[in-house]
Amino acid sequence: MQITRSIGLLSGFLLWGICVQITWADLAVTTPDSLVAYLPEGAIGSLEVSQLGPLIERVETSGVLQMVLNSPQWREALKQDGLQQAMAGKAIAEGQLGMSLWQFAKTYLGDRIVLGVYPPAQPGGQPDGVIILRVDEAQSLTRLWDRLSPLLPLAGGKIRVGDPAGGGHLLTFEDGHQAVIRDRWVVISKIKPLLEQTLQNLALLESKSVGLTETAAWKQMATQLGTKHHAQLCINLARLTELAGHRFIPAKLDNPVFSLLFGGYLELAAGSPYLGMTLDIREHDFELRSTVAGDPTQLDAAHRPFVLEKESALQAEVPALKTPLNGFSLTRDYANWYRHREALLEAALLPNFDKFETGLAIFLAGRDFSEDVLPMLGQRLTLVSIPQSFAHLKGKPGVQLPGFALLFDLAKPTEANDLLNLVFQTVVLVSNLQATQEGRPTFVLSSESYRETQVAFAKYVKQPAGDGLPISYNFQPASARVGNRYIFATSLETCRQLIDTLKEDEASPQTIRPIPTEGVRDLFLDISPVVAADLLQRNEQVLHAQNLQQGKSAEQSKQELETLFQFLRQLTPVSFSSTRHVDRWVLELHGGWK
Repeated sequence: MQITRSIGLLSGFLLWGICVQITWADLAVTTPDSLVAYLPEGAIGSLEVSQLGPLIERVETSGVLQMVLNSPQWREALKQDGLQQAMAGKAIAEGQLGMSLWQFAKTYLGDRIVLGVYPPAQPGGQPDGVIILRVDEAQSLTRLWDRLSPLLPLAGGKIRVGDPAGGGHLLTFEDGHQAVIRDRWVVISKIKPLLEQTLQNLALLESKSVGLTETAAWKQMATQLGTKHHAQLCINLARLTELAGHRFIPAKLDNPVFSLLFGGYLELAAGSPYLGMTLDIREHDFELRSTVAGDPTQLDAAHRPFVLEKESALQAEVPALKTPLNGFSLTRDYANWYRHREALLEAALLPNFDKFETGLAIFLAGRDFSEDVLPMLGQRLTLVSIPQSFAHLKGKPGVQLPGFALLFDLAKPTEANDLLNLVFQTVVLVSNLQATQEGRPTFVLSSESYRETQVAFAKYVKQPAGDGLPISYNFQPASARVGNRYIFATSLETCRQLIDTLKEDEASPQTIRPIPTEGVRDLFLDISPVVAADLLQRNEQVLHAQNLQQGKSAEQSKQELETLFQFLRQLTPVSFSSTRHVDRWVLELHGGWK
């Protein structure tokens, strides 16, 4: 379905009900929280957007927008013919409308808009749809109609004006779409029955008892997620499955990483009546959520690795390091997931696991990865990255990378520690073999006691010196065990910082973002744009050289990089999480700005 025409405007009208006279202006008093109540039943999805006016105002006056408009990238874009034509069209439109496009958007899109999507009338056809738009004041549409109606005859018959039953204006477009404009309302559809049913729903005083909100998927979504959001999407998964005649979501995935991350969520979605998404925007941040309904503990045996037993359900959390670039944590029954891979993944992927185990065998001293190694490890894997000072060098690499670290929770701490120490030693050995082939200095193994923790690390016999060192000098592998957590870091400095944080956590646990009070968070990712800007600025010379190679001038490159750094520093940390509840599974993206 494509609804491509602009929306028109209106004059008021009176509608008589049985023994009661109701005006469309009176309808504002009984308008439900969500315009979904006015959509006819039978939809496969709906998208509602509300209260955009304040958001548009914030964007229009934001420092970030001004920074973009003053950037060299925007000035360069203004030289393109397409954008010049668009800006000329903008000026003409604003002159005809008598207001800026910003003001137009706030006036006519700032209240509520809802789109309902319906199955196609003919198999294989495009979905049908209906749009309802409501403005704050009927006078706004009247003024717009007064400005634009004299221009409609110039459309050459592509837009016809009529008088619909019930009053208002009827616009019929060349492609078959129709728009009815009454008081504060605009209703658009290409399908006449959808248009008429929507108008009937709008005319009913008891609007909360009609329309799409009576459908099970929307009822359950409203109960679990509420209806007061800036944007809300509902997809009727049960209806889509019925129309398709088979399971709508594939039972086996074609990507093992995607399976580990979202396999449980997708399996729950396969039996959920709906997929819901909500967007909430506040003064300095936003939250985007995606939710499916169901009890995760009722998933089949193959998908139980995604739902840890309640008594041992770890939360996905990242240690609160001082200046982390990013942190990632995932809780799964990894051993059980690996055993069920044939049921979870497409058959074409399975031979790759044999290759993986063959390549890994050199590190495992004869142990079987599935039966021996994975059961030693715990059910939480954490990855962090932080800036490093390169104190182990007399100089710095030409490309400066952050320090990375993997943290393994250990189910069998003593046995796993012995194995992982052996893996660490083998990694250093393999690294030395590669360094010898490339003519680089090799490592020697060493150890130290740091905060009552034994740390194994690799060091150079002679400390490398000079600026612009090869990228390999970012790495100085180190490992340690703190309690039942094993650290595998790319630098000794990173390893020490993690030990500091984990030791402090023993007395007063701290995480990058608080653990939710409800549900079990099984996945968490956090990225700091400010730290990313600092790291990019450390590599400014490298980025500048790349820009010059691409044909940019020195001044243009400098301005582009400065704009990028400023933009990133205007943002607050971005996080993504997955949280299981007793009756739903929620994915959440959170971000903000200063």
